[in-house]
Amino acid sequence: MKTSRREIVFMFVLAITIFLPIVKSQTFDDFWFVQQWPPAVCSFQQGRCVGQGLRTFTIHGVWPQKGGTSVVNCPGTPFDFTKISSLETDLNRVWPNVITGDNKFFWSHEWNKHGVCSESKFNMKAYFQMAINMRNSIDLMNALKVGGLAPNGLSKSKQRVQSALRTHFGKEPVLRCRGTGSNIRLIEIVMCFDDDGVTLINCNPVSSNCANSFIF
Repeated sequence: MKTSRREIVFMFVLAITIFLPIVKSQTFDDFWFVQQWPPAVCSFQQGRCVGQGLRTFTIHGVWPQKGGTSVVNCPGTPFDFTKISSLETDLNRVWPNVITGDNKFFWSHEWNKHGVCSESKFNMKAYFQMAINMRNSIDLMNALKVGGLAPNGLSKSKQRVQSALRTHFGKEPVLRCRGTGSNIRLIEIVMCFDDDGVTLINCNPVSSNCANSFIF
């Protein structure tokens, strides 16, 4: 029996409908959990920078990755603070806007650019709760102090910092620096998590852009 054009179209649409959830669930492989060092961030800002006096690492973002590249600007639910308002106290503590102090703007930016790309597994509240949990489990300052690398504004060895973090957490970090010449500063440390948002995994060390020594 000959299949009509209408039946062919129907079967095609049905196949796409069935396949879409599979595609959606595979939009990312893992996460970069990015923490920043506020004094270094502020050192590259002109004018007032509210995080200048902070002496703890704060969250920059939780960035879904696909094939070693950040997945960004995906279609999905726009940021809505009312959905995460119950987390505000914790978010103010671990995820402040260290430049302007406008925390809600920062959270909105990070969700709309990065977080929404993990929405197939984490809704908005779950995503921000995941970030809080990551920060509570990854205490970079403690790890570096244990390794004898407390911040003092002096030069540190890239190898020593990587080794201290690897020893403490058991996984490979990524170090991100900014600056030139004698003013290269450690600005961010990345630890990587599997797509469940819980399991710590090795980062790819080639993603580190720091020189052999830098200011911290």
